[in-house]
Amino acid sequence: MPSNTARCGGVIYPIADSLARSFDSRPDDESRSKIGTFLVTCIGNVNDVTAALFMTGYTGNLLAVKLAANAGVTLTWGSWFMAALLPCVISLLIVPLLVYWLTRPEIKHTPNAPDIARKELAQMGRMSRGEWLMLATVGVLLVLWIFGDVLKVDATTASFVGLSILLLSGVLSWEDVKSEKGAWDTLIWFAALLMMANQLKKLGFTTWFGNLIGDTIGSAMGGTSWIVILLLLNAAYFYTHYFFASGNAQIAALYAVFLGVGLHLNIPAAPMALMLAFTSSLYCSLTQYTHARGPILFGAGYVPTGVWWRTGFVISLFNQAVFITVGLAWWKMLGLY
Repeated sequence: MPSNTARCGGVIYPIADSLARSFDSRPDDESRSKIGTFLVTCIGNVNDVTAALFMTGYTGNLLAVKLAANAGVTLTWGSWFMAALLPCVISLLIVPLLVYWLTRPEIKHTPNAPDIARKELAQMGRMSRGEWLMLATVGVLLVLWIFGDVLKVDATTASFVGLSILLLSGVLSWEDVKSEKGAWDTLIWFAALLMMANQLKKLGFTTWFGNLIGDTIGSAMGGTSWIVILLLLNAAYFYTHYFFASGNAQIAALYAVFLGVGLHLNIPAAPMALMLAFTSSLYCSLTQYTHARGPILFGAGYVPTGVWWRTGFVISLFNQAVFITVGLAWWKMLGLY
């Protein structure tokens, strides 16, 4: 599901909300500290990691891939997944524990959770024909995305194949497609953003601006290891997101600039492009306004502002540490630089 907002706010949050209420943990009162605060905070931060894991996990990833290609760095679905795999798995294992430690839920044992799950599954009944077809289509898409280079199938072409299967099989109707306003908004705005980014590249603006900043940093940090410079540039890119209310907006405005700065300072192209691309997913939970799904989770009333900001900052430090250490070592093993 290539939408952070739809996946987290539309699919995962209703499950977390139902689970919290089953334990009598409700929003906007003290009972939220039982388990609701932990669940909602956890799904937001974990969702960022899953968005970074797959190139198609977040619409901003596709924009980052295009901007990286403009700078000469080619990222495929498979190369993205392999690069993200180890650091993301580590984050997926540790982030829930960090959120648990930071939010301190009152309910620490849920022995009746399996019974609740079985009851809900029984109410849902058996999978329908449409659900089986949807599952099969997802399988086809994964094969096309993973082996796209071998099969000579572009990721966009694969997406159209999946949509065609769902339309021809009757799982989706054209009315369903037309009603997806968010998808149409993404299509129109992405076209405009990519056109603007390409024009800035052709006019030499991003190269000029990147060289300007790079010369300034280079004169101040001459002789410093490129890993240290990468760490500082990535941190600057990460925390600049406090001033953005959209992940895509920051990618469009700053990704190419920061990538250009890194290349000008002789940072290897692949680590620089990958680090900024993954950061573009990981910074989404810094605050309740830094991503479109933030207002959905925050508006639910489970997470106080202070808890959100404190947790977001601590998790941001952890994720950066994982990607700058494990990530760089993993990419070296993969031969990316």
